[in-house]
Amino acid sequence: MPNNSPWHLRRRRAKKKSTFALGTIAVIFCALYFTIIAWQHFYRAEQSATNSDGFIPTLRNKKILIEVTTVGQSQYAFFENALDSFRDLCEAGAKVSLHITTTNCNPNPSPGDPECPLYGQSSEETLENNYSVEKINQLNERMRCRDPDGSIDMNIRLISPDWGKQVVDNHRRVFYDRIDDNFDVFVHSEEDEMIRPTNILAFMDEMDKLRKLVGKERISDYSIGFLRYENQMKRFDKRRVVWEFEWNDEVSKSVDHRGIEGRYFTSPPFHHQGMFMATKEQLVAWKTRGPNCKFDRPIRRYGYHRERTSGAMDLYDPEFCNVTQLLPMDSMEDLYIHHMADKNNERLPKRVFPTMDVHKRRMKFLSKTHKKKLWVDKYGKYNGIKMFIDERNATLSLPFDLTKYNDYVYRGGVLSKEELEEWEWGEKEMEARHKEEE
Repeated sequence: MPNNSPWHLRRRRAKKKSTFALGTIAVIFCALYFTIIAWQHFYRAEQSATNSDGFIPTLRNKKILIEVTTVGQSQYAFFENALDSFRDLCEAGAKVSLHITTTNCNPNPSPGDPECPLYGQSSEETLENNYSVEKINQLNERMRCRDPDGSIDMNIRLISPDWGKQVVDNHRRVFYDRIDDNFDVFVHSEEDEMIRPTNILAFMDEMDKLRKLVGKERISDYSIGFLRYENQMKRFDKRRVVWEFEWNDEVSKSVDHRGIEGRYFTSPPFHHQGMFMATKEQLVAWKTRGPNCKFDRPIRRYGYHRERTSGAMDLYDPEFCNVTQLLPMDSMEDLYIHHMADKNNERLPKRVFPTMDVHKRRMKFLSKTHKKKLWVDKYGKYNGIKMFIDERNATLSLPFDLTKYNDYVYRGGVLSKEELEEWEWGEKEMEARHKEEE
């Protein structure tokens, strides 16, 4: 039986009030907590929309259509590397629609058969006339996706060899047949170009930045471009080089169009990339773009060379599409494409230009025009690559001098005037240096 003495009654009343007060405080704190969480979510969403107009630089859940033209199987070893890279796209969460347009002449022609019209190759040089069942079986295993968000759908499209050099034009049908299927980016390439996930993400991100600078009305006047490089295999260090142009002062001039002054440069004419990328809004506009673009359909013409289309030369030619190629001044390294053959540079030795020198010209331009420190945090402190001596055994030799690196860090990641000079160790210089050391 409860004790109803005055003292116990007061105690029970106080306990009830305390319990009620604690419950009220708990409810208030819970309400405040959920209010703060909801506000943070709303704020982040607003910031994301404000910063990028809905675009987030990620490959996850992006829809990507890729068309690659192959002829026979003579370059299949290169193409396998490209296929591995396309698989990496889906493992990053992208939804990839991959189309291989291919053709070949009969690899076992009969006497009297017409000569193979493809790129001047004989039927024997192109090996198999299509993808064998064995290769398709192997690709079925390789071209599948483990990522739950990613997917890859692969199609092999066989067309007539009578197209000759213009077999590459058929990628346009692939693009425009799927133009309304909500793809974020369309990619066309030759079979020996190594297109990495970074290249595709960089293109989409740079296109988003460009759209904010020039507006939707002018976006089809431009295309974010690429530079092909090869490894100089006959040189001792096998350095990366571009070789297709005679470089003068293209980098230091930059593109001076309204709204994008000082942000982009362009490669010397003619702009041969071996591939290109585009968005839906660009493809739609290029169908009717003057003076003679007609980008939506293959048009056979005399004296045509396949690079006019596959290398995007027609796209940038003033007599056809008259689109301006733009290479971002401060992020060009993300837009290099490896031409895996690594032999074309040998044909044009006087045009060989190291990618390091392209980099130095860009850094020189940025340091003069923008006074830009690229590798610092919001407080101006260097936040780039760290280098330090990590040898734990004090008895071992340490032939390292970090003076220049420490100066570089102190300057916030800016190269000195001496370091911006265009030179690299040549074989003769290396031999002379070794003799001096001896």
